[in-house]
Amino acid sequence: MTIAVLELERARKYLAAFCRQRNSLSNSRAKWCLNDDSGGFLLCQAGEGGVTDILRLRFASHRWLLSVPVAGGWRAYPPRPEAEDIESVIDELEQAPLHVHWE
Repeated sequence: MTIAVLELERARKYLAAFCRQRNSLSNSRAKWCLNDDSGGFLLCQAGEGGVTDILRLRFASHRWLLSVPVAGGWRAYPPRPEAEDIESVIDELEQAPLHVHWE
């Protein structure tokens, strides 16, 4: 197994746990979910209106690249476009300004 495959599997566990925690704390009907994306993951919210992508994470060159959806594509996540490990990604999401992702 390559380092990238191992990092993706480790990240899947951390992100799935993050989604479970968010879902257990939320009174919202929208639930957090994790979907596979080419070379990474999509953090999404699933609700009555369907699934909404919140954050794309891709593993490249031994670091995580974070991006958010915009009309017609994706752009780098403004506060922190990249992180060296998945723990840093989770920390960043927990510290996101005003927790706009969790509405």
